[in-house]
Amino acid sequence: MLRIFCISLIPFILFNSCARAPLKSENALQSASAPELRDDLDLEALFRAVDDQIRFIESRPAESYASFKFGTRIVPRVKYLQSLKEFSAQGRASKTREEFFSWVQDRFDFYEVYGQESNGSSGEIFLTSYFEPRVRGSLKRTREFTRPVYRKPADLYSLDLSNFDGKFKGERVLRARKDEEKRALVPYFTREDIDEKWALKGRGLEICWMDPLDAFLIQTQGSGTIEVGKGKAIRIHYADKNGLTYESIGKFLRHRIPSEQMNLPGIEAVLKSLPTLEQQKVLSMNPSYVFFEETHESSLTKMGIPATDGRTIATDGKYFPKGGLAFLTFEKPVFASDDAVQPSGSEKVGRFVLDQDVGGAITGGGRADLFWGRGKDAKRYAGVIKGKGTLHYLVPKER
Repeated sequence: MLRIFCISLIPFILFNSCARAPLKSENALQSASAPELRDDLDLEALFRAVDDQIRFIESRPAESYASFKFGTRIVPRVKYLQSLKEFSAQGRASKTREEFFSWVQDRFDFYEVYGQESNGSSGEIFLTSYFEPRVRGSLKRTREFTRPVYRKPADLYSLDLSNFDGKFKGERVLRARKDEEKRALVPYFTREDIDEKWALKGRGLEICWMDPLDAFLIQTQGSGTIEVGKGKAIRIHYADKNGLTYESIGKFLRHRIPSEQMNLPGIEAVLKSLPTLEQQKVLSMNPSYVFFEETHESSLTKMGIPATDGRTIATDGKYFPKGGLAFLTFEKPVFASDDAVQPSGSEKVGRFVLDQDVGGAITGGGRADLFWGRGKDAKRYAGVIKGKGTLHYLVPKER
């Protein structure tokens, strides 16, 4: 989120995208029959989120959201916003969920995400989940809180290669800094440079200080709230990143963690058992680093709108439209008790979601990241979600 993004961030620390053939936006979605519609969450919260998204898009310049592209289908802004308004209004007017779902199937076409190619099949996505952490910290460095989170440095430059050659259009923007001796732009500092060699020390960029694991967690989630004492809390969200490739630290701990526990609680347990220096060496194996800014908003997404619990998803914006309404199915974890951190099983659920975010590890046509919510319980669920699902975008039928 968020940039988270997710922002914002920013996707989940544990897992890599499965390999798949490169796609173009034109074939990232394909027409499909309607899935069996259902929804395990409160629908009124969904309609409020849709209403908020409509108002947000209407407040943007027309060129920002001139149209919405679903594979080969292009829907003009006015028509798509009208379909969302009708979706929200009909949902509130319907006497039963079944009546509403029947109306949706009658008024919308469904475009299935092409997904990941696995064993010759398509249509499946790999789903993870993210959340907004709430952790303890301090405005000053202490023996307990030794790792800062930083504001965006002034010497962090964005380099869009398409400005130099059109063949790079659509490629990721590089991040760089000036090397005065070489008189050249070079890659920005790595996590090791920043956390272990203190490359940003003395610049006054520290927002606050926290436990190193909590600082890393907030970076992977893209936003968070830090309680800094005396009833004061600081809310931060994604501002920028160093531009280096995101690496899942889970793969460096496979010799220590059973496959069935290769999730957030499993990884945290191992990292907490390590000596401080060894723990930091593992964290530094992910060179990607996120910078933050303070905010009064909660969990802002890439679109610039707050994330909605259980409804906001992050996808690769190269293939899927931000602001798109979709239907997601996945395996929801089931816990034996309120204190359990590892699930005892799962149940298949479906729900309507809004594509509003992006994430550093959410790339390609077969990945999605679901925003679960905020706080401890959200962490419990989001931390263990990893698996297959399906995702269908709703496109208003041509009449």
